[in-house]
Amino acid sequence: MISTIVGFAISMAFLFLMLSAACSAIQEIAANLFRWRAITLEKGLAGLLMSAPLKDELYRQPLLESLCSPNARGQLRHLPSYIPSATLALAILQVAEDHGMTIDGCIAKKPPTGTYPATEKLLASLLRGCTGVTEQRQRLEDWLDSSMGRVSGWYKRKAHAWIWIFGIVLCLMLNADSISLSKRFWNDQALRDAVSAEATEYVKSAPKDQTGNDQVKDQAELDRALHRMNLFREHLPGVPLGWCFVDTKSKQAPVPEGTVQADGLKATCWPDLVHPTTQPYQVSLAGTDPRIVDLGDWSWWLWKIIGVVATVLAISQGAPFWFDLLQKAVNLRLAGTPPPPADAKK
Repeated sequence: MISTIVGFAISMAFLFLMLSAACSAIQEIAANLFRWRAITLEKGLAGLLMSAPLKDELYRQPLLESLCSPNARGQLRHLPSYIPSATLALAILQVAEDHGMTIDGCIAKKPPTGTYPATEKLLASLLRGCTGVTEQRQRLEDWLDSSMGRVSGWYKRKAHAWIWIFGIVLCLMLNADSISLSKRFWNDQALRDAVSAEATEYVKSAPKDQTGNDQVKDQAELDRALHRMNLFREHLPGVPLGWCFVDTKSKQAPVPEGTVQADGLKATCWPDLVHPTTQPYQVSLAGTDPRIVDLGDWSWWLWKIIGVVATVLAISQGAPFWFDLLQKAVNLRLAGTPPPPADAKK
């Protein structure tokens, strides 16, 4: 009984881990496609410097322009998604010098009259007491490091909101119903053992994919996202995800060979994650296959919605959470594995 409970916990945690990884991969691909990091950083700089025109001028500085990536035409048009604080501080000081701002730390006898008075007043307050350019640059770097933490928080909240949206879409597409899948894992020992073995091998490989750095470059993050999608496709075949619509009229005629069948009835299943090859397979109407759609029972739809919502809530916890939980469950299972017989050691 204990082994059944542990195997069930491992199967469910591994399922949520793979779904979380796939969901975060979709979010990351969308973030790179629509350049959410660069847009958030641009808006953050405009707010920090209290001037959108100054922000635009800042991006035209050679120090920052050199960080831009080329577009499809090879022109440096894509703004960077991350700017080192030292580089940004030097660019700000250069813009201040170009506009003759009084930021030497002295208390001005009259209000700023330059192009960007609000920014000039901000920098004068920030750099008050500095004795030289080196100290000004260091203080600007410290201020930018602490302020960019808030900008990073804005992006994380936006990304988490999109993970919820992508999670709902993914769970609906795959029919990822926690209630039905938990019943299948509990009743199907062969499937439970297969998923537990797959999860154990996955944990033993200790993938670094679950512990990433938020400040990595876009291409590296995109590579990690694609790797997550491959993991989802490779490690979950055999888990009954997807929808199966049964044609009750097909009972009147022989079911063609090479098609999906459900107790002698023709069934249309999508997406085919259980058997991605062209080989046909059987679906049981009387069993606990969560892919079967029961259009005649309204209570079925109620439990389906509850199960999908539960899955979305689970995967919103994130892949690192489920990886840590899976690792603990696998270690508990391995600790309880009995030693091999004495004859096997010989």
